[in-house]
Amino acid sequence: MDLLSFGQPLYENYLSWQITRSATKIPAHVALILKETDLLEYRGIEKLLTALLTFRKFKVELVSIYVDILKDDQPVKIELASTLGERLEDSFMDLPDGTGYEIYGLEGEVKSSRQGKDFFVYLSLGFGGRGEITRSVISILKEVKDGRIRPEDIDEKMLESNLLVKHEPDIMIRSGGQKLSDFLVWQSVYSELYFTDVNWKDVRKIDLLRVIRDFQKRQRRYGK
Repeated sequence: MDLLSFGQPLYENYLSWQITRSATKIPAHVALILKETDLLEYRGIEKLLTALLTFRKFKVELVSIYVDILKDDQPVKIELASTLGERLEDSFMDLPDGTGYEIYGLEGEVKSSRQGKDFFVYLSLGFGGRGEITRSVISILKEVKDGRIRPEDIDEKMLESNLLVKHEPDIMIRSGGQKLSDFLVWQSVYSELYFTDVNWKDVRKIDLLRVIRDFQKRQRRYGK
């Protein structure tokens, strides 16, 4: 056993100890931004399940995941979203009891879901924040047209009530990048940002623990 292999479990235990002994709150809502290639990589979905179990272990209540499907060809995007959706649904069935989830397709449609009790996962396959806001506005305009609401009644809360994810993430994680993508555009305005030094295929449990520990050390300003 080399020194790195010997030291890694010890460091994991040290980070876990730091997290659990801290009086600072664990992030309740974690958002994770991936590319479709991250999940198509060898053990990519398995790594995602490991991440979800790690977050669940440390009392994160909600994880929102955006899979950025980068292909320009629409038939290819549809095929990728369908394939990934089926694989993820099969994999999510193995998550512990009490875990709920909703998997959304390219148009924001619910492809599969399960009720949850103490942990919930939202996963969007290529349906981004701008599309989410646009759909919310269209829904509100339809209500105005039908006479169910007046234009002067429209406010932020009404727009938020029509979004897919109605919770603001405490921290947004992007692996191997320095830019955010089109995800939770409205909800993440005051979120903390975290960019990993490595791509998703190289992310380890240690890296996830560092995210939580880093969040605990930050002083949130909420745009101030």
